[in-house]
Amino acid sequence: MKSTILEINNQKKTSGQTYIKWVVLEIHENNTQFNKNGITWLEKYINANLESIKLMPICAEFLDDENSEPFGHGLTEVKDGTPLFENSAVVGTTTNAYIDTIDVNGEPKRVLIAEGFLYNQRYPKFVQWLKSKMFDGDFPETSVEIAAVEGSDAIEYEGGWKEQGRIPMKFDFTGDAILGIDPADDAAILLELNSNKKEDNLMPKSQEEVVLELNNKLDNKNKEIGELNQKVEKLTEDLKQKTEELNAAVKAAKDEKAKADAKEKEAQKAKDEKAKADEELNSLKEFKNKAVAEKMQGELNQALKEYSPEEKDVAKEKIEMFSKSPSVELKNEIISEINSAIARSFIAERSKKQSSETNSNTNFDIYSEVQDSGQQGSVTIDDLY
Repeated sequence: MKSTILEINNQKKTSGQTYIKWVVLEIHENNTQFNKNGITWLEKYINANLESIKLMPICAEFLDDENSEPFGHGLTEVKDGTPLFENSAVVGTTTNAYIDTIDVNGEPKRVLIAEGFLYNQRYPKFVQWLKSKMFDGDFPETSVEIAAVEGSDAIEYEGGWKEQGRIPMKFDFTGDAILGIDPADDAAILLELNSNKKEDNLMPKSQEEVVLELNNKLDNKNKEIGELNQKVEKLTEDLKQKTEELNAAVKAAKDEKAKADAKEKEAQKAKDEKAKADEELNSLKEFKNKAVAEKMQGELNQALKEYSPEEKDVAKEKIEMFSKSPSVELKNEIISEINSAIARSFIAERSKKQSSETNSNTNFDIYSEVQDSGQQGSVTIDDLY
């Protein structure tokens, strides 16, 4: 079942947005059924994760600079287990989704249908391309993107990952791409493209209404085909030219992707070289800091040799701090603190001695020799130390 637009309304736009309704995926009965990617979609897990589809982006990877024709998903790389679609543009937003059964070629299909808006003011040529494809009976197709839920490293599958018949159990809907190539799920049908729908009127049409509208369009198309038979030869030539242009565009796109991949590798190489240089620089800095610390520790140890253990105990805490984080300032503080303690001890001892001599010499000769200030034998600053 190929992707199909069932309705386009060309009435005057009022909001700059074009309403769109499409089939996101076909729901399977069990894992004996699966899409081209080997995925089996079960209804109970679709319902359990349906909330994540609200505000899901509608995307397109454009082949041309005019942003008119889509190609694929725009996948650029898979980083840390997460696919990145940096070559795609967000062309619309999903507003609603529900599960329904629709009739396709006389066969009922259980599907997930989504509704939303395309940004026709930003991508008018793309919206026109969609309308033209519908008019020509060549209906665009879509492909949904899912990822692991927030806080998980990977999508959880019932019974584990399998090549075919794997069942996504816990996941988030992260995007839906409108394609110019075959999708993984043939049930991904664009149901409506309507430029004057309002968001508060996004009610799904009944199966009978959809089929009736499609039959009416097919009748009109058959009448037009009769008139266009005479133009088949010219259209065939146009198709050939268009195919050549498309092939050239695809080749150009592949060439650009190859260039981008080469630049990415070059950038990664530069990052790796920078990381290596940073590592070497940090190693040198660490070696230098260690050498400087050892040198300063040696200088302090040499200076402390002049002091007794009791004198060094005065600055014990700072000496321990110095062993962990040496610095010139801290070394000077240690020496200064020890010297100050020695000086205070000497002054205290001298004062004690003078007091003792004064007390023991209560009878003194008033005619004893008196030394004047400045005469030989007077006390100098050196006598204090």
